[in-house]
Amino acid sequence: MLHMIGEFLSILLYLFVGIVSLTMAYRNLFSERLLAFHEKASGVEWHQLSAGLQEVVIALMRVSGLGFLIVGVMLIVFPLANYFLHSAFLRYAVPMIAMIYCCGLFLYNYRLHVRTSAETPWKKSLYAVLALIAGLLFSLL
Repeated sequence: MLHMIGEFLSILLYLFVGIVSLTMAYRNLFSERLLAFHEKASGVEWHQLSAGLQEVVIALMRVSGLGFLIVGVMLIVFPLANYFLHSAFLRYAVPMIAMIYCCGLFLYNYRLHVRTSAETPWKKSLYAVLALIAGLLFSLL
């Protein structure tokens, strides 16, 4: 019984982080300009960037969006699949891969916050890491 509760709680946590990741994927994949915290951190408004630099920024945002998309899909599909398949790889490796991405988000968003005083989403990234750790711990029950 305890194992089933742990598995259910881990799936809920992974779904939560996955849905947030998909939201961020959408935001990055379809944005046509810098996000507000990027502008604050850089001290430059979007219209001040050259057309070429705007294209580079949009391309980098699309790449970031693809990362969010991959993590979001992994965290939604594979934990649910594992509920039926019972694979150790799906149970542990998929959340660990997502955690690598989220740890990177936390590290670089926090660094940007410290260096520029911009209100970056570093706390949200940290919450995602903690949710993934909690999900892994619940899956050990």
